[in-house]
Formats: sequence, structure tokens, C-alpha cells
Amino acid sequence: MNHPLRASDLFHTGIVVPDLEASKNAMSEVAGYRWTETMAGELPVRMADGERVLRLEYCYSLDGPHIELVQAIPGTPWTASPRGATHHLGYFCDDVPITAKLLEESGFLLEACAVIDGAPSIFAYLLDPSGVRIEIVERARMLPDFDAYLRSHTPR
Repeated sequence: MNHPLRASDLFHTGIVVPDLEASKNAMSEVAGYRWTETMAGELPVRMADGERVLRLEYCYSLDGPHIELVQAIPGTPWTASPRGATHHLGYFCDDVPITAKLLEESGFLLEACAVIDGAPSIFAYLLDPSGVRIEIVERARMLPDFDAYLRSHTPR
């Protein structure tokens, strides 16, 4: 059987938080996590209610298994859970549009995706009927070497 995802491509667990810096500090305090610098950028994102430019702010733990903390954006899929539950599981994939289509054929609903030149690209969020959210990230375009990516964003 051909699967849309490979278990070995799981590279992070994402948590949307109301205060990114406070969450970084808290996780460092209780578990000794070290973090990349906070990264931010504006990106066109397509959601169920249309397309808009969002400012995404996030960081990754340098220590594995990797955690991604994402700053909450009210009114979007990046809304913090009241009790800080896991938001998504992040998987690398080779082609975002094809993998998203395969996941949709498996019952997932496309929730949001980055848009480049009018087409889904870079990443997409898909939600299954039970509430499990998957983020797919295009391996070659975004993070061909995740460890090198983390090192390049480590505070000096």
C-alpha cells in the first residue's frame, strides 16, 4: 500500500501558544529546552474563508524530539487551545499539492496552505475527522537539512 505520509518523516510536534517568548522560557525552565531564534515573516495563506497575508512567528527546539512553538493568530487555524494541547504533527513531504490531495482522498480537510504564484506551496495544514491536524512541509523547498536549518537559526 502506498501511504501519503511516512512515519519516518515526522519531524516536529507543533504547539500554538498565546505568548511565544513566555512559552519558550517556561519550557526551558521545566525541561531544559534550547531554542532557535524566533523566526517571523509575512506569507500569503489560503484558508477556508479566503486568502490573506499573515505574519507567522515560530521557533523550534534544538533538542529532540523537536517541538515547534507558534504564536497564536486569533481567527485562523493558528488559535491556541485553552489548555495548550498539541496543535499539529509536522511531516516532510516531497510535493505539497500532491500529498495534500492524497490526504484529502483519505478523509482529511485542507485547512490552510501557503500560496506561491497562486498555487499551494511550502506547507499545508490538513485536519482529519477525529481532529488530528497534520502539517506537511515541502522537504526540498523549505528544509532540505533540518539540523542545518536549526543550526542556522541558533542564537549566537
